[in-house]
Amino acid sequence: MTASTTLTVADMIEKRRQRWEERHDLEYDTKLVEAAARRILSDRALMQEILDRPYLLIEVAFHIVDKEKDTVPFFFNEVQRDFIRQYEENGTDRAYIVLKGRQQGFTSLITAMQTAFAIVRRNFSGMTLADCADNTRAIFNDKARMVYERLPDLLKPNERFNSKNELFFDKLNSSWRIQVAAEQVGRSRTLNFVHYSEAAFYKCSLAAMQKSIGEACTHDAFRVFESTANGYNEFKNLWDGGSCVNLFYGWWRTAEYRTTDHRALERISDTWICERVKMLEGMGLDRDQIAWYCRKYEGYIDKASIRQEYPCTPEEAFIASGDCVFDIEAIHNRLIEVRQAPPPRVGYFTYRKIVEPLKDGFGAVVGYTERLADIAFKEALDGYIKLHTEPEVVEKNGRVTGLVPYVVGGDTAGTGQDFFTAKVLDNREGRTVATLHKQRLDDDLYAEQMYCLGHYYNMALIGIETNYSRVPMRRLQDLGYPNLYLRENTSGMADVPERVLGFETTTRTKPIIVAELIMRMREDITRECDPETLEEMTTFVRKENGRTEAIGGCHDDLVMALAIAHFIRGQQAVCVQDVLPEENRVLEEMFHYTPEVESEGAFMSWDDF
Repeated sequence: MTASTTLTVADMIEKRRQRWEERHDLEYDTKLVEAAARRILSDRALMQEILDRPYLLIEVAFHIVDKEKDTVPFFFNEVQRDFIRQYEENGTDRAYIVLKGRQQGFTSLITAMQTAFAIVRRNFSGMTLADCADNTRAIFNDKARMVYERLPDLLKPNERFNSKNELFFDKLNSSWRIQVAAEQVGRSRTLNFVHYSEAAFYKCSLAAMQKSIGEACTHDAFRVFESTANGYNEFKNLWDGGSCVNLFYGWWRTAEYRTTDHRALERISDTWICERVKMLEGMGLDRDQIAWYCRKYEGYIDKASIRQEYPCTPEEAFIASGDCVFDIEAIHNRLIEVRQAPPPRVGYFTYRKIVEPLKDGFGAVVGYTERLADIAFKEALDGYIKLHTEPEVVEKNGRVTGLVPYVVGGDTAGTGQDFFTAKVLDNREGRTVATLHKQRLDDDLYAEQMYCLGHYYNMALIGIETNYSRVPMRRLQDLGYPNLYLRENTSGMADVPERVLGFETTTRTKPIIVAELIMRMREDITRECDPETLEEMTTFVRKENGRTEAIGGCHDDLVMALAIAHFIRGQQAVCVQDVLPEENRVLEEMFHYTPEVESEGAFMSWDDF
């Protein structure tokens, strides 16, 4: 580096990295860190960089004990570097959730970040909340105290006290503290940084503790929930809530998780791991990574544990309590596939309402009819309809000669927390081609979007659940939609069953449609391509009383719409339907007649007689 070149913290990190790769000499590295500290403290620009981004100090001066129990420089691994990038991009407006596999280095990173802030920033107050006392001691002694004690004296602020669970720096009035998570924690403090370590395993209520801590946080406090999953609990609800920046880190992103010993691959025997290896190969993982995973799998007595400890998807991490009615493994594999597929078109339908008078035989207006015209799909970021596959027609010589048949199953919102949903299926094989999913929507507007969906997909058969509201089906009837599902109602007094609009979910019909959906998904899970629908399937369980429904706090509206769609397929054609030619085309095809032939005088016209 020339004298005229400005030295940056990044340059210092790179130099430390190069020297370590060349020498692997801890004593030499310690001296290099001391020199780095002197240089930073004598250079105003470098000091400002560290003040602005204290976590840069980690790679310049911190050490860590690695998995081989060796003390080494603290250089970020891939997932740690990505987390820092997310923090720099997203700031502190929202809390972060880190859902991870085991021992990927997040507790070490976040503890090091708090230590760096505490020794650099005045009036900083950070806190880590651990799930148990043992982890409190381990984090403080192994990940905080060790890091601090190896720092050059130049970088250590004057300590007022250094207790068994707190670092406090008198002159800076800064501190970092760790304690066991409890509902009333943090009430007497003002916090700039809160680390919820292994939050899925807290013994106390996460919601109550979050409320207490929330009152103690400054407006720009950095908050991060970090954990492996622990079933369906408050941590899962927080992940699903959408209020945080959700970050999932698959195990394969950790460089050490690989082995050149491939013997575990040769010992593969059970069906699950065979399918998992195929999936990992499809994801692009190499044999060293897959062999490492297989060896881990061999070591578990409870083989299902690997899905929680080293998950491949967020859904897999959260192992459901209860008996999921669908094949969880097939769903997880399908989720990985569909998330790699091109995104669908997202939006909603626009249209124009036409109101026309209805007259009696004497010309008097006795009512009005409505119909929808100029139907078009408008792509929008706030859209709630996904078009996975466009409607198909059969053409011959530029003319439409056949229409692919479709069905639309709909589920209305029963309560304020439920969603209006619809699933559109290609009726030839029952594959999903479109999905509607919206929480708050008026019944009549839902019906009009359903009209448009059906119209768009070749006048598809539409069947909507009528348990909570009959308005959508009646609205479709009023609009003159020509292809509505009719069920047989045998509850009346008449001998002949009454044909009634819509599908009614009862204790008799629900087991039937759910059983059929289970069978269809077992036959071919690729029939479903919508991630949200697949995610709902993972939480759709059979309870002890035999009922099938979503786990508490989860939804099953998309699952039920899909079940209805599959059930009503029997009232729709299963092969391409011919389009009836227009009259002039009938004449042309059957008698070789065209208007042009008539104009040339080949036939006598009516006026010639």
